[in-house]
Amino acid sequence: MVDIYTQPELYDAIHSKYEWDYKLLKSIGKAAGDPVLELASGTGRLTQQIIDLGYHYIGIDKSYEFLSFARNKYERFNDSVQFIHSDIRNFKLEKKFSFVFIGFNSFLHLLTNSDAIRCLNCVYAHLKNDGKFFLSIFKPNPEFLYRDKDRYYPATDIFEFNGYRCRIMEMNDYDEYTQINRLTWRLEENNNLMEDEFKFSMKMYYPHEIDILLDKTGFIIEKKIGDNDGSLMSEETELQIYVCSRA
Repeated sequence: MVDIYTQPELYDAIHSKYEWDYKLLKSIGKAAGDPVLELASGTGRLTQQIIDLGYHYIGIDKSYEFLSFARNKYERFNDSVQFIHSDIRNFKLEKKFSFVFIGFNSFLHLLTNSDAIRCLNCVYAHLKNDGKFFLSIFKPNPEFLYRDKDRYYPATDIFEFNGYRCRIMEMNDYDEYTQINRLTWRLEENNNLMEDEFKFSMKMYYPHEIDILLDKTGFIIEKKIGDNDGSLMSEETELQIYVCSRA
């Protein structure tokens, strides 16, 4: 078993074409203002969007490998970009931010309500009084969660990695009582499935649960968005995206 969060080159390749959330993030970030804090910043997939706004950016992550990769990627922006090793459930910085965000699905790595509350409390403590908090996750989808747990399914489109045409194949095992989805990824190279397994878990939070968690930690939900085109959340939309302020 290999930890996917120690493989920044592969992770970056997997997400190299993920651009569908750029416009919405930049729009909300631009309105919120400078400076900006990203939690679970990973390899810096979304960092450039904040740089393009001319804002100061800090990213927090707990993977040393991802942080090193991101620092090298944005080395030329050292005056305005910083990556810090910390736990998003327990961090303390000596400044507050106009815009704090958690990019697509990173929040789902918080596997208990207690962990989620600890994270949200930290966000609240670091958000300016007139600041905005942006959270983006997908809605739990039964068609995805209750698939055959002994079968691999395509998880990505085709991407290039180490000279191969690749995609990620995944299987999952969902526990409806804990709401934790345990995933196993394997890399497929030129139609050949590699032996290495990447395992990780995500908790499925339903919209009413996010409402409760945000309320408990002092946030006001200003907008519920259901798609990266900015349309409002509904029963038909696949995403749950929240724009929040301090109460």
